[in-house]
Amino acid sequence: MGRIDKVGLEFESSPKGVVQINLPASKSISNRALVIQKLSEGTIEITNLSEAEDTAVLKSAFHKDHGDLWMNDAGTASRFSIAYAAVSPGIRVIKGSERLSQRPMGELINTLRSLGARIECLKREGRLPVKIEGRELQGGEVEIDAHVSSQFISALMMIAPKMKRGLKVNFRTKPTSKPYLYITKNVMEMCGAEVEIGDTFVQIKPTPYSDGKIDVEADWSAASYFFSAVKMNPYLQIFMPFLREKSIQGDSELINLYAPFGVKSTFQEGGLLLMCDENAFPSNQMDLKDTPDLAQTIAVTYAGLGLEVNLTGLHTLKVKETDRIEALVAELKKFGIHSSGTENSLFVNPSALTEPRKAVATYRDHRMAMAFAPLAFKFPIEIENPDVVSKSFPTFFQEFKKLGFRIS
Repeated sequence: MGRIDKVGLEFESSPKGVVQINLPASKSISNRALVIQKLSEGTIEITNLSEAEDTAVLKSAFHKDHGDLWMNDAGTASRFSIAYAAVSPGIRVIKGSERLSQRPMGELINTLRSLGARIECLKREGRLPVKIEGRELQGGEVEIDAHVSSQFISALMMIAPKMKRGLKVNFRTKPTSKPYLYITKNVMEMCGAEVEIGDTFVQIKPTPYSDGKIDVEADWSAASYFFSAVKMNPYLQIFMPFLREKSIQGDSELINLYAPFGVKSTFQEGGLLLMCDENAFPSNQMDLKDTPDLAQTIAVTYAGLGLEVNLTGLHTLKVKETDRIEALVAELKKFGIHSSGTENSLFVNPSALTEPRKAVATYRDHRMAMAFAPLAFKFPIEIENPDVVSKSFPTFFQEFKKLGFRIS
């Protein structure tokens, strides 16, 4: 089947009883597990590996010890691959799409160079494509601007057990998306690494990875669209298996972020049940510095309810798959919602939702497609290039259909 240009969503009726939504495995955990498995001197078993496109890109890259590695749009995979290639034998050229080649890599590249890595930027300094000649690194102590991306720090953390002296990374600035560092720490520790995260540093001892098993959780980020759906249609009851109460994913904060909306989360044997109180409404301020991947979902939820909100802590959104702040402003306008953005925030004005005359553009960004889908509870909508969901949730539209939609 060829690529689909557009998908139409039309709500027909609420399903009876509890709807089970099958979420994908966590892309964040899967990508880290693959890196650690490849670096391990022992045997590490991974169960429930994500089928997301980003994970497939990384898995494919690890089959080569030289030559060109194509990253497509995968920011996480490219940053992890740069670090992996720096400490692994062989010469590799890491390339990506035009958008990926615009995304910042300089802080990671320069930090690796300070440790002795051989990295050449082939077109523009601090951007892909890069040529890397792998070699043994001694480790030691480095400084990094932690404000740009937590992925830079995670990439350094994972290769640190391969360094003779281990590694201490000092933060020149306060780290963004810090919960992702704890995901990295937890997955590393499953495989014998010794990691300490402080307020201003992270330190990894030169303890080689050992045998271990990584059982990948269901993806909390993917669950966010169904938290939004329950608020848009409070007649729904949704059960999502394999979400863990004691999760290592920072986006499990969804429970607390959506509680003021009246979304009730109850852990049952094997998963999470969602229901909603129709009359509960949240604050008009929300700081998402630790959970930026939830920003689009939350912004659309407020807009769909006609509520005002000022979302802050969004500085990383401008260097994602697209400029997500700019994209949200443009697409919300199609629904009659006026919003405005800065480098770090998004303000959504309180206004009544109107039926869009144009399809929602996705900007090659999976989260744009999925975040806007719950607005189809209000009136039929169209979403352009729906195949972008394959980046993290390939079966999204099949699962979303279970909520009572006709999808064309």
